[in-house]
Amino acid sequence: MTFDVLSPEVYAKGDPAQNGLPLDAMDRMREQAPCYRHRLDDPMMVDEIWVLTREEDIQQVSRDPAAFSSRRGLTARLWTPFEVELGGKPAMIGLDGEDHVRNRRVVSKAFTPNVVKRFEAEFRVMCRRIVQKALAKGTFNFVEEIAVEMPLNAICELMGVPEKDRRTFLSWVNAYAVPTDPDYAPSPEAALGAVAGIWQYALELAEHRRTQPGEDLMSKIVQARDEDTLDDEELQGFVLLLAGGGGDTTRNAFSHGLHALIRKPEQMAWLRERADDIPASAIQEIVRWATPVIHIGRTATTDTEIAGQPITAGDRVAMLLPGANFDPAVIDDPRTFDLSRDPNRHLSFGMGPHACIGRHIAALEIKLLFEELLRETSTIEMIGEIGYVRDNFLRGVHSLPVKIS
Repeated sequence: MTFDVLSPEVYAKGDPAQNGLPLDAMDRMREQAPCYRHRLDDPMMVDEIWVLTREEDIQQVSRDPAAFSSRRGLTARLWTPFEVELGGKPAMIGLDGEDHVRNRRVVSKAFTPNVVKRFEAEFRVMCRRIVQKALAKGTFNFVEEIAVEMPLNAICELMGVPEKDRRTFLSWVNAYAVPTDPDYAPSPEAALGAVAGIWQYALELAEHRRTQPGEDLMSKIVQARDEDTLDDEELQGFVLLLAGGGGDTTRNAFSHGLHALIRKPEQMAWLRERADDIPASAIQEIVRWATPVIHIGRTATTDTEIAGQPITAGDRVAMLLPGANFDPAVIDDPRTFDLSRDPNRHLSFGMGPHACIGRHIAALEIKLLFEELLRETSTIEMIGEIGYVRDNFLRGVHSLPVKIS
């Protein structure tokens, strides 16, 4: 009994009829091997890792940071730039305990629902401009013309990145976030160079905002009191995390969401009828269906057990988020794309102490972009095949050719 749900090629060659995911394999794993020892033959990956596909087991691991640490093994890759012991920079995603609590407390004030609400008018103008520019072309790659543009500009506005730097910033984000896809990172050196570029840029931006503060998040952090700020290395880690988490995952939700709407015309019609105020249920179903992050890793700190399998201290564990999001034990009829689904117990935004801090911004961006897109169009059709990114961590789309009128 062998399964392959962590090879980048599996996702690059995904079947659109199965939402680009190995859903059949995940179903069998939940039934036959919910905690599966996955062996990998990839120079960029660990040799083996335990893979979890049941929602209940993923919840167990994610809510027990004492037994399953984030400091090592954030993904199945041998190295991520948030692992301090391996030369990375500290950020919430790779911290445990008091370090995680303090780091999260410093930045969380900028991500509350009330604070995010203040961006709505600005983000709506941004969405309108992006959609109108794409409409003028008529036919285009939705990923490049719309899906990339909204989160890139939103995150850059939030951090105070000037417009002149945003294309360079995007190239760094692509190469660092998807180092396994040669279209984005032609070599490991290119990916490492992108990480170094963002780290250096973070320090330069912080210094600029110390002397010329604005209303952006970077200004607030560097102008704060000592206990409410981050040191230089923490700033570097935070900017890298926000760039990848805010820029890459949201654009993937846009792309998978539109692809599902085109394939499910009855759902497209349902959403068009509500385009003046898209309901929260639709946003959450798009996020569930997209599952922008494929897996999240942890390292066992003690001998324990998951789903009857003995786990040894030091073992790596991968929580397969599509496994949870398509788990029939918690999601009724999970392979049906239903924008009215409520409740929706998806785990796309993570769970436990490491739940996504930017989930309210992501939800707002999805709501506003689809409202503008559906209000300004009468038809949206695909004129080519969807192209998936070659990666096993982020579930990306690099091409979605469409014709819009």
